[in-house]
Amino acid sequence: MKRFALFALLAAAACVTAQAGDRHVEVVPDRATFPPVSDLLDRRCGTLDCHGITFRNLRLYGHEGLRLADAGDASRPSSQPNTTSEEYDANFASLVGLEPELMAAVVQAKGAQPERLTFIRKARGTEDHKGRALWAEGDVADKCVTSWLAGATDSASCESALAAP
Repeated sequence: MKRFALFALLAAAACVTAQAGDRHVEVVPDRATFPPVSDLLDRRCGTLDCHGITFRNLRLYGHEGLRLADAGDASRPSSQPNTTSEEYDANFASLVGLEPELMAAVVQAKGAQPERLTFIRKARGTEDHKGRALWAEGDVADKCVTSWLAGATDSASCESALAAP
């Protein structure tokens, strides 16, 4: 019993609780400039056999795959032809929630070293990814995403990446 009490005491001491007045300020890229990035991710990653499935940590909704309204039944076609604001919100939350501390560090560094983020490494093919490399470092798709992380979304790169096969 004494060992259990000692263990419980040590475990309680190891836990750190927030103090009154402490605040966590979340640092994320701009949600307002996210739709072109989301459209690119939806096109490249959001198919029903990849991240357009509810069982993935990175879950993407949009007109290319899984629809938020139809998440319970992906076999039903959506009546909405375009990605909805709610789907953009869900995609944003999914992406920034993957590695929040690393995302905050990249955003605070104005996009420096975006390869710290797993989704960037996987998209570039520098980390093992079932979907293989989706773009190369520095190409228009990469510029679309990394410019968003830097706080200055390059909409022209996003449009070019969407137009590419």
